[in-house]
Amino acid sequence: MKMLYELAPLVYQVSSISNLLWREYLGHFEHAQLLVKQGESKIFAFPSFMLEVFHRLYYEPEPEKLDPPPPESAWASLLQDEFSGLIGFDDLVKHCQGNQLAAGLATVEYCRQVYEKLPPPISQFANPQRYRDMIRRLKQNPEVPPSQIFKDAIAPSRPTTPNGWPLPQTRLIQEAEQWFNQLIEESGDNSEELTQILQRRGKQAVIEAAQYAASMEATPIRSLLRAALAAAENKLEESALWLEMMGLSWDREPGQDMQVSPREKLALFQKIASNDNLKQIALLAGRFKQIADRKRCSQAKDAFGEVTSIELGNNLSRLLPSELQKLADPALFPLFAKGYYDQSLLQYKTSGKEKLGRGPIVVCLDSSGSMNGLPDNWAKAVTAVLGQIAQQENRHFRVLHFGTRVYRTDDFPPFHQDYSMLLESMLAFYNGGGTDWSAPLLKAVKCIEQQQHYNQADIVMVTDGKCNLTPEFLDQLQLQKEQLGFTVYGILIGAWGETKLKQFCAQVWVVKDLRKEDTVIEDLFLL
Repeated sequence: MKMLYELAPLVYQVSSISNLLWREYLGHFEHAQLLVKQGESKIFAFPSFMLEVFHRLYYEPEPEKLDPPPPESAWASLLQDEFSGLIGFDDLVKHCQGNQLAAGLATVEYCRQVYEKLPPPISQFANPQRYRDMIRRLKQNPEVPPSQIFKDAIAPSRPTTPNGWPLPQTRLIQEAEQWFNQLIEESGDNSEELTQILQRRGKQAVIEAAQYAASMEATPIRSLLRAALAAAENKLEESALWLEMMGLSWDREPGQDMQVSPREKLALFQKIASNDNLKQIALLAGRFKQIADRKRCSQAKDAFGEVTSIELGNNLSRLLPSELQKLADPALFPLFAKGYYDQSLLQYKTSGKEKLGRGPIVVCLDSSGSMNGLPDNWAKAVTAVLGQIAQQENRHFRVLHFGTRVYRTDDFPPFHQDYSMLLESMLAFYNGGGTDWSAPLLKAVKCIEQQQHYNQADIVMVTDGKCNLTPEFLDQLQLQKEQLGFTVYGILIGAWGETKLKQFCAQVWVVKDLRKEDTVIEDLFLL
């Protein structure tokens, strides 16, 4: 991110890695760049304040303070000291430390709240550091006229198009050029005279900065910062849902050998942050994921089933108490070890309930016009959670977007997740004029028939429409189900069409209220 001058230290010395990663983060998010510019228009050193907050969250919670600190930094020092004393500061650091994405998100949200609620200065004071830098350059070149020393600022090179045509100057460059020209004119292009002018203005700027810091004592700073910290935590929680929608996490992804790079996550976040539909899908998917995890955990506990008799074996979770007692007696341990090796220990025999051999999943996603809005986002949130389950269990996953025909097909093989394609799939909507279930069913069956890795797949039809399938088609579909060993399930959004869906679905979940009936489909997540 280009600036007219480098960020000068304000309260702390910032590491070069924090500086680099913060600038990289700003390069990905326009709203963060805008906040930097807005903050600078309110208080000149606000960009430095944001950088130092990022450094504390990402790299070093309590960095060494500058000694002596710049006299104009008193306001920032007060805010940083109060930040350290907040309940929740340590927890926020734990979430962000070593994580560029989390630290960047938290920094921007925290600083946004500070920017919005911090009282503005009575009058906009200048940056004393700018005057110091100019005086230093003048003293390094005492014989050179100021107009020559600062010629790059007085007459900056104009940016051009690829064809060489000059582009209009930005407002900031124009203002800087006018400011330098006024100084040159006022000093008569004399170094000594200009140095004295800059010293007077610099002292006045320091006085105004000190007055601003003193005025902040009447502001409820702690409550202001407490609200800012809470907003940062809420942003991280919301963002965790964005990651979870794609089966990702802040650090290493569960069940994956490869870690998605921070740069790739930044790009994915940029897409989600700029799209309200994706944010709503992520929020809904977070709710469904909690339901799915709870249901699947409950099923895992039930997988032991009912005790039917006693048998021989070495399953530690099902050993009889009399066998476990041998572990507590050193004299009996050799006997236990022999029984374990021979699989001759007494254990409970159970009848399990868990479904074996979970196969691929094919989702037929209705993209007709009546699905537009919440129904489409709701359906895609369900699809995203089914995709997460398939990814975690290394199962093939396919999404067919349909209306009167199949408009788009997205494949997600195990171990090769394409996150950009997942977001594109979630955004895809074709506003079709009608609903034809036969089109996606034919495509799904053809996939199962021709691609070995889709053998015995589960097909999930998500629709809000009513469609008439011919008896011939239904008979043929039933025959193919028996031959290929696949099962079809249905999710009906609304009250119409249940009877039609039940003609070919092993189970149909009817959801009439999308805002209240999340748990209706909990058994779906056991596929």
